[in-house]
Amino acid sequence: MSSPGQRRPRIYADTREEASGIPKLLESMNVIVIRKQLPEGDYLVPPDVAFERKSAADFISSLFDGRLFDQASRIRGTYSEVLYIIEGDFFRELRFWSDKERQLIGALASLVTRYDAKILWSEGPRQTAEYLASIASKYGNRGASGPVVINKKPSMQSLREWQLYVVESFPGIGAKTAERILEKFGSLEAFFNASLAELAAVEGVGEAKATRIKELLKAPFKSGVKRTTLDEFYDRPAGRPKDEER
Repeated sequence: MSSPGQRRPRIYADTREEASGIPKLLESMNVIVIRKQLPEGDYLVPPDVAFERKSAADFISSLFDGRLFDQASRIRGTYSEVLYIIEGDFFRELRFWSDKERQLIGALASLVTRYDAKILWSEGPRQTAEYLASIASKYGNRGASGPVVINKKPSMQSLREWQLYVVESFPGIGAKTAERILEKFGSLEAFFNASLAELAAVEGVGEAKATRIKELLKAPFKSGVKRTTLDEFYDRPAGRPKDEER
């Protein structure tokens, strides 16, 4: 329950999550739930904390068909914080993939280190709702009480807003960090040309985010979309016998 004078926590739920029963569970926990088709993620705690909910089985299969890394990249490029909620017994499911356990554990580590994602383990929908309600309550009195506008482009008349919009488009960069970056470098051109060390020195960036920014700036554009499978991610041909890895 919200204490007197405290705003009720709000959560944006993707419309496709209605069947899970979680939005109604959240409402029973005194959370304001706003149904909306989200561009990425299943739930959004304002201002920009995104949650992706997956069953343990789907989480593991998404590692192998390449969906996980593609999705993590998109979510990380849209929101400042990303949390995966894995429902079910992950380690029980892992036994069905015992020949690739090392790769799966490595992929989990990559999800955390490369995409700066956090992982929560849940027994089921009710515990997932409790996680969401608890985290939303901690953000309940932050920021404006108005609706969150997702992916809004600034007006053409505002050069400052366009500059902030461009910097916020980089992975892991929120509004406050974008402002620090522009205050430090003074222009988008100086930001684009900054060294890794200069970027990492900005409060809120650090080496991991700075590395992702430089990788994005230097990466050549490729037409079409090709998913990175787990075997390709580890540069190991599919079906290779386990004893050949030694």
